[in-house]
Amino acid sequence: MALETGIQFINSLDAANPLAIDPLSQADEHIRNIKSSIKTTFPNVTGEVTATHADLNTKPAITTDGSTPSLASGITGTAVKALIGAADAAITTDGSTPSLASGITAVEIVSLLGTSLYPVGCVYTSVVATSPATFFGGTWAPFGAGKVLVGIDSSDTSFNTVEETGGAKAHTLTEAQLPAHTHGFTAMQDTNNSVNRTGGGDLGAPASSTTASTGGGEAFDIMQPYVTVYMWKRTA
Repeated sequence: MALETGIQFINSLDAANPLAIDPLSQADEHIRNIKSSIKTTFPNVTGEVTATHADLNTKPAITTDGSTPSLASGITGTAVKALIGAADAAITTDGSTPSLASGITAVEIVSLLGTSLYPVGCVYTSVVATSPATFFGGTWAPFGAGKVLVGIDSSDTSFNTVEETGGAKAHTLTEAQLPAHTHGFTAMQDTNNSVNRTGGGDLGAPASSTTASTGGGEAFDIMQPYVTVYMWKRTA
């Protein structure tokens, strides 16, 4: 029969050719057609191909024009979710405000990412009483009740150890803490019990005394202005 014509790719070849009755002289042309179609079909294969038939049969799930990815023909969203182990989208959005899809928790998202926003030892503050374990997982304990936080200062023995506590809400001054001061008073000397110095006689001997006591000795407030919040420390 006549030689095949119009052959470009492998799928153009006719597996029925050559016929047993074709002349042997056409064999070379059949071989040339096969070689040409193979080279045209695989123009970029310049080395050894080691992929298995399974690798070659794998179809990409996502295609892209360089900017906008899309699912390849024959690939469904359900198939892609099954491949990555996601039954539903974890995060939904209206285009501006993302939110967790129904049935998805923040703890699961953190677990999926393999990380934690608050590792062990972190302190979390909030004006809401909900434990951060609800949002981030882990074990949390109330922290710093009635106290403010101060940064470590290695040069000050009051602040050179982490979680060191100190200070007080109020203080009562001791005598040693009072500023140095004096109290003035006026005293009279008499002459034999007579306040009239002109009456003669000897002056009476001097006597020691104290001024009248005053003050209540109450403690005074030494707190700075403050705002109260809930605090937890992650322990595990």
